[in-house]
This record gives sequence, structure tokens and C-alpha cells, in this order.
Amino acid sequence: MSSSDRRWARPIRTAALLLLAGGLAACTVRPVYMSASGSGSSGGGVGQADLSSIAVSDAFDRVGQQVRNNLIFLFTGGRPPAPVAYTLDVATTSSEVRLGFEKDETAPAYQVTVAVRYELKEVASGRSIQRSIANGVASYDRSNQNFANIRARIDAENRAAQAVAEQINLRLSIALAKEKAQPLVAPVAAPAPASLPAASAKSG
Repeated sequence: MSSSDRRWARPIRTAALLLLAGGLAACTVRPVYMSASGSGSSGGGVGQADLSSIAVSDAFDRVGQQVRNNLIFLFTGGRPPAPVAYTLDVATTSSEVRLGFEKDETAPAYQVTVAVRYELKEVASGRSIQRSIANGVASYDRSNQNFANIRARIDAENRAAQAVAEQINLRLSIALAKEKAQPLVAPVAAPAPASLPAASAKSG
């Protein structure tokens, strides 16, 4: 390569790198549930106001309260909620099963499942936007200490409640995004009938 070629090679490489960096900066990817302002919380979803305006129904046991608390935090990001535009009816159940049989019976493994049946409704119209069931699972090991077993199960229930709340949050974010994406179609009036030309009178 001649000295003249080397003199032009560096500016060309620099310009190419700048163009590449500009293209990467323009091509950003944002999750469907992240707000355009770039707030990092999942609660700042597609239309942050939409998620924070969801009122969650009351819970009647400890696990249900964990699910409810997680949902409210995910919807609002810890900020005050917006005026209620949607209601989310939530019914929570939890169960526990042993994960097979092991050679060492001193620490058998158990799995906790938190199942949530939910329905999101629009307050203004009473319309059901989404109705489904979501599950969160977590496992723990038992020992020969009763208090440790209770604590381990509670921790597993909390983890399962967090997992199912995150799943519901994502589902509702997508559902509300689709609601916003639907174009508003104005009713089209039927065209008026074309007027017929008047019949010419016949001369006698």
C-alpha cells in the first residue's frame, strides 16, 4: 500500500465506524411492557397509565395477598395508581406435591404451585378484555426441623406468587397494547341514492 493509500485509509475507516454506531443507536428494541420514557420497571408498560389504572380485587389468604401485592407493584412501579379504568378479579389457590422418591429421605424435595384465575374488565363498558389462568411454581427441600420446613414452604410460595404475578403482568401488558393498536373505525354512512333525471314532457 502506498503512502497516499495509507493517508486515505484511516479517515475512511473512521467514517464507516461512525455510520455503524449511528445505525445501532437508531435501531433500539423496547419490550412491549416498557414505557417510551425508558423507565426500567415492568409496571411502566404499554401505556403506563393503562397498567397503573388497574384495580386488583381483594385477597383472602396469605398467598393471595402476595400475588396481589406483586401485581400492584408491577402495575404502578411503586408510584400512586392512576384513576381506575380497569378491574382485575383474581382468585388464588396454592398446592404442594412431593417430587418423586429419593434415596436420601432426610431432605425430600417438594413443589409448590400457585394458580391464579383472573379476569380483566373495562370499567366504562364492563367488557371483558382477558380471562385466563396462570400458574407459578417453586420447589424447596424439607428437613427434620418443623420450623425450617414451614419457613422453606413460605419462601417457595412467595417465589411462586412472584412468578405468576410477572406472568399475568406481561399478559395484560400485551392485551392492553393490542387494545390500543386497534384502529377506531367510524361508522360509514350509506351513500345517498342517485337522483333520477326528470322525464321530459311529450308534446301533443
